[in-house]
Amino acid sequence: MRTALLRITARLSALTLLSAGALLGAGTLPAHAATGTVVTDSGSGVTIRSGNALSFGSVGTQPNGTVEIDCQIYGEPVTGKFGRSLIWDHIPGKGFISDSYVNTGSTGLVAPLCTNNPRADKAIAWYAARNGSTAYQGYCEMAAENSYGKTGIWESAKADWNDAVARGVAHRGDLNPPKGALVFWDLAAPYGHVGVARGDGYFWATSVGGKIGLAKLPYFSNYLGWAWPNF
Repeated sequence: MRTALLRITARLSALTLLSAGALLGAGTLPAHAATGTVVTDSGSGVTIRSGNALSFGSVGTQPNGTVEIDCQIYGEPVTGKFGRSLIWDHIPGKGFISDSYVNTGSTGLVAPLCTNNPRADKAIAWYAARNGSTAYQGYCEMAAENSYGKTGIWESAKADWNDAVARGVAHRGDLNPPKGALVFWDLAAPYGHVGVARGDGYFWATSVGGKIGLAKLPYFSNYLGWAWPNF
């Protein structure tokens, strides 16, 4: 009786281990969602950065050749081997590289959108640090650009929006912009208005109660939609 019981126990234990192994195996499938090929004229590879902009520090170099990409995010535009691109590729366990140096077979996204957006976090923090300030009243586009470490790109929010429309990347009327996207309104003609989405239905902008503030979309009238910053 004891021998039979031991055999049953051993068999159940083996089945448990096999089931756990199957689950573990499912969890350890390759994390990358796509592959690409890094190509640089120098042949020395491309700089890996801690965030999706050139202002983030280097954390290594991705050599020329095949690279795994687990997700992608929009960030600072970079002109590289394959033209100008706003897309940054996340290399598992390493960091971000500009997609302008990666041949993925597409000029668009080939992997899921990253949930982490360091550049957007900095822009949102910029606004939060100036909550209640009236220093940018009448200069909403400047505020949006400054939050991203830029200035003097567009003469107005409407010009910024018109650029997105012309490039075919404007998300008209969409009230669910991702974190870091620019949100636009057709206000104060012909200048328009712009803010930065927080990714949860709220946005930061000037002129929220006469100052920099946080509000829920659409808040102002004549909401246009959103687009990733082209700067």
